[in-house]
Amino acid sequence: MATLQFVREVKDSRLLLLGIVGEGESARYTVNTSAFVEIGMPSVGDELNGEQMSVILYTDELIRAKKKALSILSYADNNRRTLKLKLSRAGFSREIVDAVCCEMVERGYVDEQRQLERLVLDEANRKLRGPLRIIPALTSKGYSSSDVREAISSLTDSGEIDFGRNARLLLEKKLSDPNDEEEAKKILYKNGYRI
Repeated sequence: MATLQFVREVKDSRLLLLGIVGEGESARYTVNTSAFVEIGMPSVGDELNGEQMSVILYTDELIRAKKKALSILSYADNNRRTLKLKLSRAGFSREIVDAVCCEMVERGYVDEQRQLERLVLDEANRKLRGPLRIIPALTSKGYSSSDVREAISSLTDSGEIDFGRNARLLLEKKLSDPNDEEEAKKILYKNGYRI
């Protein structure tokens, strides 16, 4: 059996820190107020049953996973797949990882369409790559090839990408002899342009 040793408010007024002693070991768990109400608002010294401990453990893991997800997203954009992978590697359960990833998408912290468009623009306009190189590069990052194709088409139609201009810029940058057609074809092919 586990015994509630203390209940303290955390900086975030919706969270509580619970000190619990069980089998000679003490541990601290963070829960939200709704979880505390769900377990019956026990008092210091009360014994906690298995069901109460299950709610506490789940809520604590969920809160830690959300904090980890926000930390991951603060460093760089991640799509759902990479966020899941990073949270799983951090040791969170599959159920928690799925719940946190869904919440991050719902809140708009993970916006795969915006990320995909930004990545396509970077590949096309900064790296001067063609569609045949962009599609595999981004599918390897977890985006579907149909979504990548759609983003390329949309950005090309809106005028944000001009593959003809990009191919000319690439040749100006990489081609040592402007009259060497074979070398030009190799450069274009290598960078994902149809010849």
